[in-house]
Order: sequence, then C-alpha cells, then structure tokens
Amino acid sequence: MSLMMVVCMRQVYNPLMKRIEIEYLFNNMNGKLSRKQAVEQVSKELGKPADRVFPIKLEGKFGSTDVNGLFYAYDDLSVSKLQLKKYHLLRLLPKEERKKIQEEKRKKKSEKKVEHK
Repeated sequence: MSLMMVVCMRQVYNPLMKRIEIEYLFNNMNGKLSRKQAVEQVSKELGKPADRVFPIKLEGKFGSTDVNGLFYAYDDLSVSKLQLKKYHLLRLLPKEERKKIQEEKRKKKSEKKVEHK
C-alpha cells in the first residue's frame, strides 16, 4: 500500500459565503481515494469535524497518479445546507440511507402526479 501524502495547495476564507475554500493535492491516490477518506483526511488537517467538510470536486488527470480536490469547510451546518446543492449533501451518506431518501422522493413525485390527474 502506498503512503498517502496530502499537500494543501490553497486555503482561502470566503467571508461572503462564510466558509473556507481549500484545494488539496493527494499524491499517488488516483483510483484509490474515496470521498469519505478525503473528507476524513482534510478534516484531520484542518482540525474541524468531518460533518462540516464537503468535497466539491475530486479529479485525477490522465497520465498522473495525483488527485486534486476542492473542499468547502463550514463553521455552521445550517449555512452549508442553504448554500450547497442537495446532491453534495447526499454524497457522503451510506448507500442504504441514500436509497431511502431517493425512494421517498419518488413516492412523493408519484403521489403528486396522481393528484393532478
């Protein structure tokens, strides 16, 4: 197993959005890094709880084993729920919970269609 090396490329506090925007470089982790692992590593580096760090983008490049990641770290969870899209919040949930939420959404949509007819 290769050693994961994490390098902070840029860290900026955005006062308008009330969040820290961080870019990280994960060396030799292309194809091996999950979103959950990345969030845990970034939260450990920042000293913030993992539930307040959200992965926005993780991308590898052709011909390289490095992964570039963009993360948002919030001080307040209510602000994050207002600003982020729903799918960003769902990404970190376990598969079972995601499926339950998706099924509930489908049921609501089908009920609305029946009511309109």
